Amino acid sequence: MNAVAASAPANFSADIFTALDSIVREVARAVDAQVSSIYYWQEQQSQLQLVATYGLNTELVGQLYLRPDQGLTGLVAETRRPLSVKHPSTHPRYVFVPRSFEERLESYLGVPVFRPGRIFSGVLTVQRESARLFSPQEISAVVLAANRVASQLG
Repeated sequence: MNAVAASAPANFSADIFTALDSIVREVARAVDAQVSSIYYWQEQQSQLQLVATYGLNTELVGQLYLRPDQGLTGLVAETRRPLSVKHPSTHPRYVFVPRSFEERLESYLGVPVFRPGRIFSGVLTVQRESARLFSPQEISAVVLAANRVASQLG
């Protein structure tokens, strides 16, 4: 068992990790982003756990946790609404994550992930090196991808 599997939520199988890895790669390609990540909501601990990423340091998968009051991803969890930000490092809610390699990223989009019944399950993020807001069409595409994530997080 690898370190990620050892620290993963109990209901996660290798198949789920494979599916989530595939989704983050597809999402990044679809919206021309350098990074896409999935954070799983751990209800009992009231925190998000990074469970898949394309473009960030993969050593953080299973090791990075954020509370709803931490960072832009935490803000998405807190508000349960999509958030698009140009120059995220200047946003008051920005939190620097050491070893993430996100310093180069100038655009952020986070969307909440909901299972049927609007049960909050996590956050899907995409980030770009170019500084601009994501278009309504790109936001819609990522929201649709969040539905695929929800089906995996079941």
